[in-house]
Amino acid sequence: MSTEQAITIISAGIMLLLLIFAVDWRYFQDWIVVFLFKGLLGIIWGGAVAQLKMITYPVRLFAQVYDSSLFFEVWVFPVLCILYNQITREKGLWAILGYAVLFSGGITALEYPLEKYTALITYVKWTWVTSFYTLTLTFLISRAFIAFYRWGCRYFGGREREVR
Repeated sequence: MSTEQAITIISAGIMLLLLIFAVDWRYFQDWIVVFLFKGLLGIIWGGAVAQLKMITYPVRLFAQVYDSSLFFEVWVFPVLCILYNQITREKGLWAILGYAVLFSGGITALEYPLEKYTALITYVKWTWVTSFYTLTLTFLISRAFIAFYRWGCRYFGGREREVR
């Protein structure tokens, strides 16, 4: 087993454990929306970045089909977005911004050595700073989306329909 395969398997297991034990499943409807939204956003954004050859992923799942790291885009990052949105669910603007920076800093701190010492990711026209601010932006977009989703559910779902 290669180092890259071991890292992928360990990461998958950690994300599964976080999903099972750290997520407050009373808000399942919100979290599934965050997961699917972030997965879709990741496929689009990650695919574009990989197509533009800004980042390459020498070792990845489904390499013959997709240029980006599907594992990160549709599993790791969506689970982390659920946790971020759960933590900031009842928080104000400064906490939302602060946690976005903390989560992004944590991911970037792990990504940088992965880029330096493994074949999981290679920066071409990219830097750790670019990763940091795009991750932060993506966390904030996911937070804005779930806030909009909740508002829409309350606004459209809470009205009594006029019967004619």
